[in-house]
Amino acid sequence: MIDWVSDNAGMTGLLFFFSAFCGIAYWAFRPSKKQVIENHRFIPLEGDDA
Repeated sequence: MIDWVSDNAGMTGLLFFFSAFCGIAYWAFRPSKKQVIENHRFIPLEGDDA
């Protein structure tokens, strides 16, 4: 088992991190949080009276 993992470490890492990225992206932008994202989109511009 460890030989297979070491022989395929690149592909294993790629699949792991791609899956993690997709999961985090889905969690952050899931449809139930659309209103929260809409409410927070102007935060960087608030208090900029220049």
